[in-house]
Amino acid sequence: MKIALISTPTRTHSPNLIMPLGIMYLASYLEQLGHTVKIIDIARTRQSNNVTIDELSKSKPDLIGISGIITAFRFVNELVRDLKKAFPDIPVVIGGHIVLDNYEMLLKSTGCDYTITGYGEKPLSYLVEHLEKKRDIDDIPGLSYLKKGEVVHNPNYAFVDDMDSIPLPAYHLIDMEYYITVYKKNPKLEAYLAKSGKPAPPMRSATVIAARGCTDQCSFCVHEFEHKGFMVHSIAYVINNIRFLYEKYQARIFGLGEDLFLYSAEQATQLVNAMNAEFPDAYFYCSTRADYVVRQGLADVLKNSNCFYMAYGFESGSNDMLKILNKRMTRDINVAAYKAISKTNIYPACSFMVGTPGETKETIKETIDAIKDARIVDSAVFFTTPYPGSRLFRWCVEQGLIKDVESYLDFISNRDATTLSINFTPYPDIIVKMMQIVVQNALEDNKRQNDKRFKIPIKNLVIGHWIVPLLYESYFSGRKALSLIFSRYQRDTIKLNLNKRSTVMLSMDSH
Repeated sequence: MKIALISTPTRTHSPNLIMPLGIMYLASYLEQLGHTVKIIDIARTRQSNNVTIDELSKSKPDLIGISGIITAFRFVNELVRDLKKAFPDIPVVIGGHIVLDNYEMLLKSTGCDYTITGYGEKPLSYLVEHLEKKRDIDDIPGLSYLKKGEVVHNPNYAFVDDMDSIPLPAYHLIDMEYYITVYKKNPKLEAYLAKSGKPAPPMRSATVIAARGCTDQCSFCVHEFEHKGFMVHSIAYVINNIRFLYEKYQARIFGLGEDLFLYSAEQATQLVNAMNAEFPDAYFYCSTRADYVVRQGLADVLKNSNCFYMAYGFESGSNDMLKILNKRMTRDINVAAYKAISKTNIYPACSFMVGTPGETKETIKETIDAIKDARIVDSAVFFTTPYPGSRLFRWCVEQGLIKDVESYLDFISNRDATTLSINFTPYPDIIVKMMQIVVQNALEDNKRQNDKRFKIPIKNLVIGHWIVPLLYESYFSGRKALSLIFSRYQRDTIKLNLNKRSTVMLSMDSH
């Protein structure tokens, strides 16, 4: 069968910098089964729908597959509608994060024929078998479709049992030279090289997926309800993937992901030994959890390698917020992890979230205190944002904070979590936005103390470091005074019902 797989832009206003590995894995899996696959990498080309239709008219596929994350919701909607007008007889299937909690809406609003929930290798291959009249449609886990106008959703998931049996991504089907060379600079690598004295490699980078899923179920993430389990490639598989990129494309800088790959000292040691032996001139970065850094001593293991950057989600310096986020983490472990990485040449980085349900001026202060304690200088500061597939998203729908799901998904399309989407506090939006600024100020203050060459532009200094903190403190002082008169100002958080894990409660928790 001839199959076209289409990548979509994460955000249309900024280029995708990482190759579309999800559909590249699907392509190689389908090719291994004897099918002909074409990738149309719109995430790279940013071409119009008309150009895509022209390409498909020439290749004449029997099936069109589209992958996207939730910020591509608007783009995917428009693309599928145009494709179904142009090719009403070619089935279209949508997969990826965009499907989570939304398969019914996508089927009814876009006109797509199918959606697949979960990892796609097996379900997509089963769908192809169905279209070839070799498999019953009911025997495809995770598949959704319309039958007489009603949505049918097949339960369960279909995972590849042996992760290492999955062939390497179909690198030959995309513009690899673009992705290998898209990063012209790497400040984190430069900082590592300056500390370690090691030679700079050619700026040729690649990302390698080394794991799928997660060991945890954070309330803002999809892993509680979707993509169940934690599956890891063997170190031998990862090294084979790196070797291919190293030899064929001369890549010398590698990102090992997804969010959680390194989870034990034993696994990290195997990786370090293999990388040192086979690729002594290559550098790599990875992400993990803070407790794995502290309890498994990952920083001490990785300091003997060319690992130049290690990241983890800090999220908050408040233990109460960490519980609501279901991080299974504490403030002290987060701080200890950053300090442990900082003692090596490895560049430490983490991410924070502000505006979580229950957030107050006091919890923000706890985050700022943790930043100062750990002396964190590099971090992204996001707003807590409910994305489909997460507990937080379903809670927002149940609580009426998201009244119209399709409108909300259109609203968050083409944006990231540095923009406020839902205000979970009793404070005005502008105050929640100021929370992000005062947390960012703490990071910049640390950076100024660490690096005397670091200068904040005068406009940012006046507005961000002087005016905003003054208005921020004035608001809470005024609120405290008003609370003596008006009861509406006496409550610092919105009403929260928490479950036994101290995170937001869903109706299903009571069953």
